[in-house]
Amino acid sequence: MVKTKDMSTDTDRDKRKLIKRNIVIAVLVILFFTGIIIVYYRMLYNEKRNNIVKTGEITAKESADQIERYLTTNIDSVKLAAYTLDEMINEERTDEEIQDYLVGESTAVRNAVIENSTGLYGYINGRFFSGTNWEPPKDYDATERPWYKRPMENPGEITILDPYIDVQSGNMMLALGKTLCDGVSVISVDVSLDRIQNLTEQAVKNGNSDIEMILNDDGMVVAHSDIGEVFKNYHDEKGTLGSEILSRLNKENDYFEFIFNGANYIVYVADIQNEWFCISVKDATSVFGSLNSIMFVTITVVIAIMLIISIIMTRSNRYLHMSMKAIAASDAKSDFLSKMSHEIRTPINAILGMNEMILRESGEPAIREYSENVKTAGRHLLGLVDEMLDYSETGAEKSDLAETEGADEDSSLYIRKRATADYKYHERFTAPDARVLVVDDNPMNIMVFKSLIKQTGVMLDTAHSGDECVKLTEKNRYDMIFLDHMMPEKDGIETLHGIKESPSNKNVSTPVVCLTANAISGVREKYISEGFSDYLAKPVDPIMLEEIMLKYISEDKVTVCGTGDDNPEEHINLPEAIAMINTDIIDTKKGLKNSGSAESYLALLKVFYESIDEKSLELNSFYENKDYKNYTIKVHALKSSARIIGADDFGEEAQRLEDAGKEENIAYIQSHHDVFINRYDSFKKSLEEVFSGFDSDYDKPEADTDLMESVFEEIRAAAEDMDCEMLDSIFAEMGDYRIPAESKELFDKLKDASDKYEYKTIIRLLNG
Repeated sequence: MVKTKDMSTDTDRDKRKLIKRNIVIAVLVILFFTGIIIVYYRMLYNEKRNNIVKTGEITAKESADQIERYLTTNIDSVKLAAYTLDEMINEERTDEEIQDYLVGESTAVRNAVIENSTGLYGYINGRFFSGTNWEPPKDYDATERPWYKRPMENPGEITILDPYIDVQSGNMMLALGKTLCDGVSVISVDVSLDRIQNLTEQAVKNGNSDIEMILNDDGMVVAHSDIGEVFKNYHDEKGTLGSEILSRLNKENDYFEFIFNGANYIVYVADIQNEWFCISVKDATSVFGSLNSIMFVTITVVIAIMLIISIIMTRSNRYLHMSMKAIAASDAKSDFLSKMSHEIRTPINAILGMNEMILRESGEPAIREYSENVKTAGRHLLGLVDEMLDYSETGAEKSDLAETEGADEDSSLYIRKRATADYKYHERFTAPDARVLVVDDNPMNIMVFKSLIKQTGVMLDTAHSGDECVKLTEKNRYDMIFLDHMMPEKDGIETLHGIKESPSNKNVSTPVVCLTANAISGVREKYISEGFSDYLAKPVDPIMLEEIMLKYISEDKVTVCGTGDDNPEEHINLPEAIAMINTDIIDTKKGLKNSGSAESYLALLKVFYESIDEKSLELNSFYENKDYKNYTIKVHALKSSARIIGADDFGEEAQRLEDAGKEENIAYIQSHHDVFINRYDSFKKSLEEVFSGFDSDYDKPEADTDLMESVFEEIRAAAEDMDCEMLDSIFAEMGDYRIPAESKELFDKLKDASDKYEYKTIIRLLNG
């Protein structure tokens, strides 16, 4: 009887210990699952929010850019009129002459710039003038009108007035005004808001935002995807969505998130000139509502798993109780623990496996940090289970698990290293086994591209036309192709189709990235739909170029070899004369950044400088022959060249001419061509001082006669084979020598022809 009583006491004690262990394990598992739920929810929430913010950023900035361009075009019209009228006032021209000018200019403005404009008008020489010959009522006092008073408050500046509805036409309009040289005269023009209104409505139709609006700095709605909101002033409202958005506007933050009337809104803001704001609003209620549903389902699954575990534990307890009566307590305990180890380890290992996928696939640093914490807690939980369950008969299984975990750790370490490399796209890397083709009809763009990827060591082929590109892709297999969109004869899209639609082409599946200077709304979708893998805006940003190369070049061909922390501006060693260039004309710092190095920038400036006469003649020829298609293509190329060297203002003028060419707005081209050419020619004088007498080869050894003869023969052979790589290599090697005076003219002509890929010209010069 005593022995039976002692056995019963031991059994009760074991049962109590077992219950305590079960409770501890259950609590740990619950905590572990709770951590998993939080990590997944935060990961999904941040991913959804970031996607919405990115879409809002793209939409708002694209709308803002188009509105900026539209306003700039109209502002330029007012500036031009003001400039002419200032001259007429100084020359004391008659009222009749001023009236005739305004009538003619109003017609030009309506035809070329503002279709719905009511024409130029103003208060000049003490009287009112109208470019449409409108006669005001007798009691009309121009000096009391807002279009006169507001510009007088800001002399010399373009003033944009609040929007209004034109009584005669019913169109939404706003007025632009500027004071003239005498200090009492004002010229003004009315601008239609229809195009701006259409932009906001289209953004919503495209699904890029739920609400799109333009506000001025006073809180007035200039345009809105809901036209009924136009002209409202949100400063005067309380408790509306518009007033709530206005109250949260902060010039230091591009986007913000808030809850209004139970709905979750994410707002992105882009600035427009004259202190306007382009605002994209996304109602994220349904998006985040689905996340809440996912969280609810996840919690339900966790509860279900816990119920299953509880049932297993209960049955195991019964099994233990029955076993203890029949066999020795130690055997029953061993059986129980063996079974429990399997039942508890199975869901924990599954969760650790899912968590490993987060580590591999998530690009969010915060999410990766949470996930690492979950991994650490999970491994700690497994350790506790090992200690508490301590089953001796599964030692071999524990050994196998340890080996697996070791392999997991090695795999995870590799993934973290790879992910770290992925985050740092600006790291310098090499890819000497990779072969890349770049296609562009503009030699300056080719030069820039070579400079920017020089440090990667990739094998680079170049082509300057679509046909040449197709021939090279039929001959060679490339890891990537960079293809310019706007080229004469066969453009980038036609060239891409020629590659993809030819079964025998070696690059049917090669990633092709479109190079374009027109990064406008919807452009990425357009290029993707045409078959491009991605696109890259020009001027090419070095960081974006490295990022896109790392994205598409096979990982086994890339070696990350250090961060690109060097700042090119710290190593500038340009001629002193370059400091004399007017930075309002050419931003040399921006040009240096675009070209990648001081040497490359000098080379680009020189190409730009030396091609001014040739390009001017070319543009004039197309203009005089009314060949506006090729005129537009050449202006497009010149725009790209100007932006590369840092001549952004001139690049914008080229952009406007290009847009006019695409829209077949011949009147605009005719009224701006001469001014544009004169501005282009003026660069020659600005750059002349930089390159006159500048000899960058003064400290190099002079090439002797034998070397030059050998070089000329190598150039001839490369030209006959149309081998641009060999030509580049020859001229690069000769960069270490000073070319003798008797050979320099021929050598420079050969290099110029090589840069333009004019192989026949090279052969003709050598046969000379």
